Amino acid sequence: MKNEIHLEFCIWGFDDISHEEISKTLGIKPSKIYVKGEPVNPKFPLKKASKNGWRMRIEEDAYASFENQMDKMLDVIEQKKALFEIFCSKYYCEFSCALFIRYNNGESTPWIHLTSRYNELVKKLNIEFDFDIYCLPKESL
Repeated sequence: MKNEIHLEFCIWGFDDISHEEISKTLGIKPSKIYVKGEPVNPKFPLKKASKNGWRMRIEEDAYASFENQMDKMLDVIEQKKALFEIFCSKYYCEFSCALFIRYNNGESTPWIHLTSRYNELVKKLNIEFDFDIYCLPKESL
């Protein structure tokens, strides 16, 4: 199994708008939503979402490079920059990046490089970057 990178754009903490309104405004179907007070995952019904959340994933191929995934994400956000600016000014927005590294798979660790294109956009839109690393045995996932 190969290393994986999961990159998403997230909007958190909204109570004055619905998930559907965000999707309709942006013209984008979310990859996942969180509803405050409802289970985060049906497999774990006791873990409830502490706030509303809307997540967008553009590149479904987790084996694609970080650069490829970020470029596709930036393409979408830049095309609708004025709309994203509204959400980013009202709510907590972030890029969520999860790197799943498998030991002993013979593959080098993927690199995460934030370009000037990324830096320019996040300065204007006030987007945070959340990065998590998970080290897994070769046969996991």
